[in-house]
Amino acid sequence: MKREFRILALAAAAALALLAVPASANDEHESSYLALGDSYAFAYSPAVSLAGRMNPGNFPGYTDTVANALDLSLTNAACPGESSASLISGTRPDNGCQDWRDHFPLHVTYTGSQLAFAVKFLRHHHHVDLVTLQIGGNDLLILVRQCTGNVSCIIKGLPAVEAQMAANLNTIYLAIRHQGHYHGVIVAVPYFAFNYNDPGGVAVTTSLDDVIGAVARAHHAQVADVFGAFRTASAPSGIPCFAGLQVPTPSNPTSPCDIHPSAAGHAVMAQAVLAALPDEEDD
Repeated sequence: MKREFRILALAAAAALALLAVPASANDEHESSYLALGDSYAFAYSPAVSLAGRMNPGNFPGYTDTVANALDLSLTNAACPGESSASLISGTRPDNGCQDWRDHFPLHVTYTGSQLAFAVKFLRHHHHVDLVTLQIGGNDLLILVRQCTGNVSCIIKGLPAVEAQMAANLNTIYLAIRHQGHYHGVIVAVPYFAFNYNDPGGVAVTTSLDDVIGAVARAHHAQVADVFGAFRTASAPSGIPCFAGLQVPTPSNPTSPCDIHPSAAGHAVMAQAVLAALPDEEDD
C-alpha cells in the first residue's frame, strides 16, 4: 500500500462515523477485507437489546471504519466468545461463540468453523487486500472463569494457556497463508489493559499481547499497537473506562464499564490498525 494512500486512510479514519452499515464482499472480483476474531472484532456491545441482536448491523466497530477508510468491501466473520481453539474447530469449549450462533446471526452466515470459512473465502476471492485477526482474549477469560477469579491460579495457569494459544495461532496463520493461498497483508489486533495503573493487569495483558505479536510476526503479519493506543487515549486517568473507551454499565454500581470497547474505543482500535499497515517500501 502506498504511503500516500496510508496517510489519506489515517486522516479519513478520524472523520468516519461508526454507524455505517457493514459491507459484504459478495463479488469475488472486488477489493475486499476479511475480518476474523472474537467479540471485539464482531463489535459486540451489551447495550444492544436481545431483539436488537437479531440484526448484525447493530454492531458496527473498528472493522467497518477500517473498511470505509480503505474503500474495501468488508466480510466480518468474527464471533462473540470465540477462542483460538474454537476458531479452528468450530466447536465448544469456547466462551460463548456457539451459544451466540445458536440464537443470533453473525455479520456473515457460514457453517463450520471460522477458520474453514476464512480459507474458503480466501480461495474464492483473489482481490483480498487485508485480513485482520483478533483472537486470544477469550483464552484468557476461560482461564479466569476456571480459576473463579483467583489471581494466583490465573498466574499459575497463564503459561500453559499462552503456549496452547501460540500453537493455535500458528495453525491459524498457516491455514490462511498456505491453505488459503493468501500472501497479502495480515494485521494482528491485540488487546488493551482495563487499567494502566494496575501493574498486575498490565503484566497479564502485555504477556498475552507479546505472544500474539510474536506469532504474527513469524508469519509476516503486521501488529497493531492497540495497547499503546489505548494507553495514550486513556490519559490522564490511565483507565479506558473513564476516558469513554469502554461500554458504560450504569445499572452495575460495582463495575462502571463492560470489558468491550465503546464507539470511541473502536475508533482508537481502527486508528491502530490503519497505522500498522505497511508502507509501499515494506510490501
